[in-house]
Amino acid sequence: MSEQTQAANGQEREVWGSRIGFILSTIGMAFGLGAIWRFPYVAAESGGGAFVLAFTIVTIVIALPAGWAEIAFARKMRSGPITAFQKILGKKGKIAWIFPFIPLGLNMYYLVVVSWTLAYTIFSLYCGQDFMADSVGFFQSFTGNRLAIFGWTVVTLLIISFVCMKGIQKGVEKFCKFCIPLHYVILFALVIRVLTLPGIEDGLTMFAKPDMSMLLDPSLWARATGMALFAVGLGPAYLMAYGSYLPEKSDIPMDFLTVAWWNLFGCIASGLVVIPAVVAFGLNLQSGPSLTYVTLPYVFAQMPFSGLIAFLFFFAMLLGGLSAAIGIMENSVTTFSDGLGWSRKKTLYTIIVVTIIGSIPCIWSDSFLAKFDYIIGDLGYTLTAAIMAIVLAWCVGAKKIRTEWLTGSSLPLGRWFDVIYKYAVVPILLFLLFQSLLNIPKIFF
Repeated sequence: MSEQTQAANGQEREVWGSRIGFILSTIGMAFGLGAIWRFPYVAAESGGGAFVLAFTIVTIVIALPAGWAEIAFARKMRSGPITAFQKILGKKGKIAWIFPFIPLGLNMYYLVVVSWTLAYTIFSLYCGQDFMADSVGFFQSFTGNRLAIFGWTVVTLLIISFVCMKGIQKGVEKFCKFCIPLHYVILFALVIRVLTLPGIEDGLTMFAKPDMSMLLDPSLWARATGMALFAVGLGPAYLMAYGSYLPEKSDIPMDFLTVAWWNLFGCIASGLVVIPAVVAFGLNLQSGPSLTYVTLPYVFAQMPFSGLIAFLFFFAMLLGGLSAAIGIMENSVTTFSDGLGWSRKKTLYTIIVVTIIGSIPCIWSDSFLAKFDYIIGDLGYTLTAAIMAIVLAWCVGAKKIRTEWLTGSSLPLGRWFDVIYKYAVVPILLFLLFQSLLNIPKIFF
């Protein structure tokens, strides 16, 4: 029998089986494909070491307090945001219904990209040099077969659904306790391999040496903040979903500090794998699919043991992508089941059907995907993150969270927490939301 505790609605609620299980599952939820294909590109474009320094500072000063507050709120309420917000805000708490639709929409296209990674992991084992030597043609041929992509997506969805069906301890926790350590071992091995490449010095300089003048550029800090907040899982109540399953005596500040540290390390390690390797072979850094599925396979083809290197890279990506997709789905399951009063099984089956239907336009229409990605991945994330911070910092109260909900930690928090959460985290999130709103005409018109 799984250990349980009482939820806000009076029903029994499963809790994490171990402290390390919560930490590894939260790392897996936050550390997805974006860390590998977006962080290196943004870092290289935004001053290299200067961006890494800004990213580290923002993670410590901004992301940590926001994460502590959200997890503490979740543990106290023992529910997703819908039930918790209505308990705090009354009828106004219905605004929380926006939260579960963001991860639901996200998995409609995120699973498509994870399915590419699943396919490329298999291709690296069975296709030899074919998909690496002509990486452009292979990628165009692969993504052009929409029906095959749909099939890969359904397979990926069934994998993560199977894990979520098992529940928190036997599903999510068990999966992440195996996959996340393996992911980091492979990532570390790839870092060592890349650092032994000839001509690696220029790439290392680009990534590691900070251009301190770039720290005076506000846009660098805006990009570093956006990356840092969402690299630790801040957004549409991901941390709240996982935090609602914590036992009463869990050490939230220290546990989430551990999560943030490993995600920071993972992002930097990804940069060390990608940037020096691409620069060493005289190629241009690009963001997103072009970097991951076109440029890097070509880079791997130039290395000894190219098939093994490619397999390890895509397998590490797959572990991270599946762990994040599981976290996204668990968020939807937790929030909808709490809000609607449905059983976990009924909620999960409904989400599977809706996700399959919603993935169809994302697969068959590139223009729809671009607009949908912006609505969900940019606007939706910043909107929900801002709502969460405003409610916790001002409606619940930063001081109450610190003095009543974050007590008994081996990492005691002072009044600085109240000041940073109310006067730094909230304004920064509102600024990012404002930026997202300003970009709407560029995306849709």
